[in-house]
Amino acid sequence: MTDAPLCRATGLVKEFPTGRRGLLGKAQTFRAVDDVSLEVHRGETLALVGESGSGKSTTARLVARLMDADAGRVEIEGQDVSALSGRALHGFRGSVQVIFQDPFSSLNPRHTVERIVTAPLAYQGKRIPGGARAFTRNLMERVGLNPDFSNRLPSQFSGGQAQRIGIARALAVSPKLVICDEAVSALDVSVQAQVINLLRELQAEEGFGYLFIAHDLAVVRQIATRVAVMSRGKVVETGARDQVFEDPQHEYTRALLAAVPRIEPEWDARRRAAEERRRTATAQTEATR
Repeated sequence: MTDAPLCRATGLVKEFPTGRRGLLGKAQTFRAVDDVSLEVHRGETLALVGESGSGKSTTARLVARLMDADAGRVEIEGQDVSALSGRALHGFRGSVQVIFQDPFSSLNPRHTVERIVTAPLAYQGKRIPGGARAFTRNLMERVGLNPDFSNRLPSQFSGGQAQRIGIARALAVSPKLVICDEAVSALDVSVQAQVINLLRELQAEEGFGYLFIAHDLAVVRQIATRVAVMSRGKVVETGARDQVFEDPQHEYTRALLAAVPRIEPEWDARRRAAEERRRTATAQTEATR
């Protein structure tokens, strides 16, 4: 991991209208993302976690420019991409790709795998290396799919296989940052493990960074390098994975971890030990006052 971040988001704000008006007739808004700043480095996975409605998916969409922020900026390799449009925005799309939660709703049901995988290149007006068929077959092999099925429709695949098609589509333009928006939450546990292993392998090969949006902390523990915790639109804690899981500093993070079924005995024991050290240190501080 290098010092210069691949992606840096600074002071992101996003508000949505509530449909209500205040006493003076002013339209009221709900602030879904409130001054959020985060960094993703090359070759690392930053997991953005929090309960439903915490603002993590909205933050991901702001970083991907799927929606525009009301304030703040997003930089990719030092370039401010917050106000890009036209050709420049098309170029940005090649740097950042998204893998969505439900592959069947994010894949066009009328298009074959070949057309789905090559669509990002066609959108950007880029030549398809070696031709569409060979290019698609190669990507299908890389993500563990039978290349002979390149002319099939998404409905002819299982959920895990369809998600691999989504991953292949994201890889087609050789992105620098891949945003996984609850990318494994809709899959069975055994299939989750397969997709997580695939994501790890691809990252090791390509060196891109992941912004991994999730609410399942067991999954986060498997894949994350660092963790950022969101609550009510704000990032309340950021740290290395082991530090956040073993010695969380914010009360919301502690509550979030306490609500999760026991992941592994040794992790739970280390967390209890860290909590005991924190209580002892607090008691000693109060005794000296």
